[in-house]
Parts: sequence; C-alpha cells; structure tokens
Amino acid sequence: MSRVGKTNEKRAEQRLRYRWPVRFAVKAGQKPLSGQAVDITSRGMAFLYHPGENCPRPDQLITANFGTPHFNAHGSFDTVFFNRVGRVCRVDSLSGKISRVAIQFAEPLFFKPGEQNISDSDAQQRLEAKARSVIKARQKTGTRDEALVEAENRARAETQRWVKTEKEAQKKVRACAKQIAKVRAEAAGEIARVSAEAANAIAGIEAEFTAKAATGDRAKDPGVEKKNGKQDAGQARDQRLLKKVDSFITDKSKVF
Repeated sequence: MSRVGKTNEKRAEQRLRYRWPVRFAVKAGQKPLSGQAVDITSRGMAFLYHPGENCPRPDQLITANFGTPHFNAHGSFDTVFFNRVGRVCRVDSLSGKISRVAIQFAEPLFFKPGEQNISDSDAQQRLEAKARSVIKARQKTGTRDEALVEAENRARAETQRWVKTEKEAQKKVRACAKQIAKVRAEAAGEIARVSAEAANAIAGIEAEFTAKAATGDRAKDPGVEKKNGKQDAGQARDQRLLKKVDSFITDKSKVF
C-alpha cells in the first residue's frame, strides 16, 4: 500500500494506492458484488473484479460503496465512507480471472486521497499498522465468537435434552397415573363383589341357622311333648266317657 505521484496517465491528480474492499451494484436493486480497490482520486477509482456476466462494461453506470483513509496529524487516520455513482471508463483484462475496472464519479469526493501532505513511507506504515490491528481484532473476535457459538450450542443441546427428559417423565407419570386409576377401579369393583357375596353368604347362614334352631327347639322340648300327650289322653277319656253316658242314657230310655 503506497501513495504515488503523477503518472503518465491522463489523471492530473495524484492517486492513493490501497487494497480495501469495494461493494458495487450494476443494476438498481441488485445484490451488491464485492471487489478490491486498486487506487483512488477525488474524481474516480479503479478496482479488481472477476470477469464474467456480472463484470461491469464500459459506459455502464454502477453504484459503489467504499471507504477511504483520511490521514490526520496524530499518526493515524480516519476511515471515510462514500456512496458514489460512477461511469465505467475502462475494463482491462489482467488475466483470465482478474479484470481491472476504472470508474469516474458523478460527484467528486470532498478531499483528494492522494494529496494529504503525507510521505509515501508514512502512509505505508499507517496503512500496514491499521491492517495488522484489524487482523488481530478479527482473530480475537473470531475466537470469542467461536467460544460463544460453542457455548450456545452446548446450552441448546442441554436444553433439548432437558425438554426431552421432561416430556418422557411426564409421559411416564401420566401412564402410571392411568394404571393406578385402573387398578383402583378394578380393586373397588372386586371389593364390592366380594362384599356382596359375603353379605349374601352371611344372610343365608343366618336364615339357615334360625330355621334349624326353631325346629330343634320344638323337637327337644319335653314339656311340650308331655303336655301334648296329656291333652291327647284326656280327650280320649272324655270321648270314652261320653260314649258310656250316651249308652247308659239310651239303655235307660229303653227301660222306662
């Protein structure tokens, strides 16, 4: 990365050479494409892109988004971002895979990037130092991002396992509760059946016992048998006496 002075090209303004990304769109609403800046002035820039269907063509208008270093007096620089419409002046084929696209801005930049009162070596050092710091920052951020992604993946996996375990536990609890309710219902039915059968058996035994007790009392009571016998004997004597009286009366009537 370096800044050079005037060249044999038609550009009268000094240009700044640097390798920063450029995003551009050939058509309105098109997804931006990515190229790499080669050099820039306040009136135009050149960038590298792959030849092919999407490569800009001469006299075509494109919209470019890019950043440009603006050096300050503190040994560093600020990055100024621009959005410019430009007309393609030239497309040079550098190889079968790379083309150099030069565009002219419809509106110039507010400063001249190649003429900032800074030496070539100082500009080179600042740009390289900035590039190194950006690389280090990306590496650190990438490490943190990877650690964060890994932690998120572990947490997500753990959450999924917990949800699965919880669902399985709830399923088992519902199955156990259903089984317990079924057993309880079956037990209640069985208890009711056994209770009814026991009550019927007890009632039958009590009735049979009562009947046998009543029959046995009558058969075993001697007073009742003796009384009944006396009654029967008395009735027989009375009948015989009545017959004798009747016979006596009958005979007497015959005499008198």
